[in-house]
Amino acid sequence: MKNISTLLLKYPASALYGAALFAVALWSSLPAFAGGAWDGALVDLVMAALLIQSMTRKISAEKQEKSGKIDRIAAWILVACANIPAFVMVDGFAGNLVKTFAFVLLFFGFICYFNGCKLLLKSLIPTLWCCVFIPFHEEFMLMASYPLRLSATMLSAFLLKVCGMEVVYSGSSLHLVDLNIAITDACSGINQLDAFILIAYAAVRMLHKKLPVQLLHIAFVVPSIIIANTVRIALTVWLYKLCGEVILGKFWHVTLGYIQIVIAFAIFIAIGKLFAAKPAEEEKK
Repeated sequence: MKNISTLLLKYPASALYGAALFAVALWSSLPAFAGGAWDGALVDLVMAALLIQSMTRKISAEKQEKSGKIDRIAAWILVACANIPAFVMVDGFAGNLVKTFAFVLLFFGFICYFNGCKLLLKSLIPTLWCCVFIPFHEEFMLMASYPLRLSATMLSAFLLKVCGMEVVYSGSSLHLVDLNIAITDACSGINQLDAFILIAYAAVRMLHKKLPVQLLHIAFVVPSIIIANTVRIALTVWLYKLCGEVILGKFWHVTLGYIQIVIAFAIFIAIGKLFAAKPAEEEKK
């Protein structure tokens, strides 16, 4: 509590921005809670809290400077750009996204005017997560689902062919001599993506201190999920050949899903260890 009160008194702007972002995230999560998707909404809120905490910690660790002339010019440019979407006549998802874009620009303009562009850069990722990703969570998940399914289907077909099996793929479906498998949204790994991003972010913060390395490591979240899903699909086919249709039941489907998460996390951590190895060697020198 003492640390929080010190932050509020010494850095009121960062505390205000953090509170505003979390309020937006909470408000945007209410429809998901009302619709029964409380697990995904809760994960998104925890992620928002971690990003905001990281932002305020970085801000409080540096000397605070007032905005200069260039910062204020940039602020007015951002505010002017925020008014452009008002003339764009778009309905539905695209229209809501345009309005969100305008709100984000106004928020950035406010930060630039009072605290400078440097603070804007530190608040960029938390702002996009709270103001863009969470409100359009379902839409982004649907857009990401098909590329994930398509990539995993192509790779698993290649892997099965290397192992000597006759397989043909079309879209997100695999066709074998005695088996047809359709990779649905639930099988793409998209349902675990939120939780995996949260775990991956926590792991990245523990493994790396420098932001460029953290961003580079985070970029391997999706490839790790695709590779793990490829292994799960190929493993399903191999087990079907050995044990028959029992492998296609709910128990094995869920079990292989958990195995997929473990494999994805193991791949992600292994990649992080590779990034962390070089700095460790340099410190010894």
